[in-house]
Amino acid sequence: MGNNFSRRDFLKGAAAGAFGLATAGILGGLGKASAEGIYTPGTYTATAQGMGTVKMTAVFDANSIVSIDLDLAEETPAIGQAAKDAIIEQLLGAQGTDIDGVSSATITTNAAKSCLEQCIAQAKGGAAIVNSNVEQVLATEGTFVATDIIPEDVNASAVVMGEIKDFAQEIDCDIVVCGAGAAGVVAAVKAVEEGKKVVVLQKEPIADSQGNCASAIVKGGSTPGGIASWKNMCIATNAWRSDPRLIDAYIDNSEEAMRFLCEKGGVEGKLGDKNEKTGVEVYQSSDTVFTGVRVDGTQSWDFGDDKVEIFAPWFGPKPNNFGTLVSGILNDAVEQYGDQIDVHYSTPVVQLIQKDGAVVGCIGKDASGAFVKVNAKAVILATGAYENNPTMVRRFCPDTEAFDKKVYHRTGDGNILAVLAGGVMEPVAHSTVMHDFDAGLMWDNPYLFLNMEGKRFTNETVEMAYISKQLRWQPSFKGENMDHEHQETGSKGWYCQIYDNDYMNYVDMPMLVPPVAMKKYMKEGPAEDHVGVFPHLIDTFCADTLEELVEKLGLPKEEALASIQRYNELCDEGYDPDFGKNPKFLNKIQTAPFWGIRRHIRCSSITAGVLTDANSMVVREDGTPVQGLYAVGNLGGQFFGGCDYPFFSPGLSLGHAVTFGYIAAKHACSL
Repeated sequence: MGNNFSRRDFLKGAAAGAFGLATAGILGGLGKASAEGIYTPGTYTATAQGMGTVKMTAVFDANSIVSIDLDLAEETPAIGQAAKDAIIEQLLGAQGTDIDGVSSATITTNAAKSCLEQCIAQAKGGAAIVNSNVEQVLATEGTFVATDIIPEDVNASAVVMGEIKDFAQEIDCDIVVCGAGAAGVVAAVKAVEEGKKVVVLQKEPIADSQGNCASAIVKGGSTPGGIASWKNMCIATNAWRSDPRLIDAYIDNSEEAMRFLCEKGGVEGKLGDKNEKTGVEVYQSSDTVFTGVRVDGTQSWDFGDDKVEIFAPWFGPKPNNFGTLVSGILNDAVEQYGDQIDVHYSTPVVQLIQKDGAVVGCIGKDASGAFVKVNAKAVILATGAYENNPTMVRRFCPDTEAFDKKVYHRTGDGNILAVLAGGVMEPVAHSTVMHDFDAGLMWDNPYLFLNMEGKRFTNETVEMAYISKQLRWQPSFKGENMDHEHQETGSKGWYCQIYDNDYMNYVDMPMLVPPVAMKKYMKEGPAEDHVGVFPHLIDTFCADTLEELVEKLGLPKEEALASIQRYNELCDEGYDPDFGKNPKFLNKIQTAPFWGIRRHIRCSSITAGVLTDANSMVVREDGTPVQGLYAVGNLGGQFFGGCDYPFFSPGLSLGHAVTFGYIAAKHACSL
């Protein structure tokens, strides 16, 4: 029995909106077995994403899986390939996917389990989540709707296709929040405070978020003209693609949401505030007032005498971060409100439940593989973006494909479910957060930049937040902390900043940090100096000679030294014919000791997803809301819009997540 069906066959008829999801088999025959036994006898094939592509051929008789063959040619020889026999033995012994797997080859094991799930679905008469040949799919008529989903999208996610009938547990509540990050925790706790019964389904075993700074507009400290100028600046730095209604919603609600977050986190948001229970403190502040001329990259805006006050606390310090903050908030809510909030960890949302076009609940899948049905008046999806879903990245954000991802398990679950329920993905190239604040300080200083072949490659005045697009054209490099997709090939995003010990006297640099403050970022320094950083990510070096420095940075010596010599010659001439750098930033590298920071630009997040209205409700192609369904955080937009996430206003990404989680909860509570 073949499986060469097209992507249109995959969800044939879906455009008409006929989705029961959990209450009707999306692919019609899913779950239908032969009259004579459990399966339709035959040979079935499937593929799934492991370290590479894992291929399976499984033979079924009427009541059992007779044999399994795995093609693991693209897996790591000493790990995935070595586990082949053990994985096959476990799958055959279990006659299904309820196995322990091979702990040293978790990624390969999971891919094999996905393959077998597909083969079982085929053998039972359905075609759910069976791989087709991957096509480079473009959105239909400028939008991306349910009929554009391909099997590979689903296979990489937690989504389960087809009818689910057996539930280990069924729960009734007012609101179910799927995801316990910055947006999800705020939504859940706000809804509980409004007197609602809330269920939280969280994919990870803990509440989880990243980053440290979140921000809000303080309307009481701003002028109307200043707010209008900030709105214009925000939309402009997002390539004029932002939905102005969402920007307005942020302006109107962000301070209330951030004050709520701080209150629940046990801090006021002032520098030095600390929650002794969680250890989270406001260790830094980016509170500021936008007035006069503001600059972002090559663009500038004149606020004149108008002003906008920004409230932007930093929560930490590392290794504590926003995840520590929201984890403490959720734990406190469970302790305070008891049965009013029911949290299910290690339980991703796998389906939505719809009735008469409205979303009336969802289904989660717990760590044991059992399904939990949750009936609710509203579902708030806060599952994060899709950085770890390869076909979704290739379709919507190909700029990031060759870069390492800083997060894991962001597989587009909420995006797929929202689209299946009638929503649409943002019909523009998606924004990404690409940076490296962890390797060392002074990330925006225009020192000499060399790629990992030791060659100068750009005008160094490009800010770190925007440099990834130039790094796409630079060679890949096999360094530390790469994700599993790039272990064999290396990844994009690596470069080195080089400067000398006279750097504190360089003029017009945006930020100068004295050598004594650099100690905690020194890779070769003692462990006791590595405070307030992630030690495995620091990558700053100092050496008495340039030869020693380029060796520590892993650069080819002759090429790197030649590039430094050429740069010094340009500094002497006071003119840069190679890249047109402003002469005021041409500082000769000549005074020992010499400094170098090896940066590893990775994708922290994709700040785009399904279209929503200003209440965070998912909307259809025609702009009407899908009743009962919300998408918040990086899952919902279109708040941003440029190819790069804008760094003009501190903490905007997390501030956006907190605000729209808060907005969604208030609106859902009114249903």
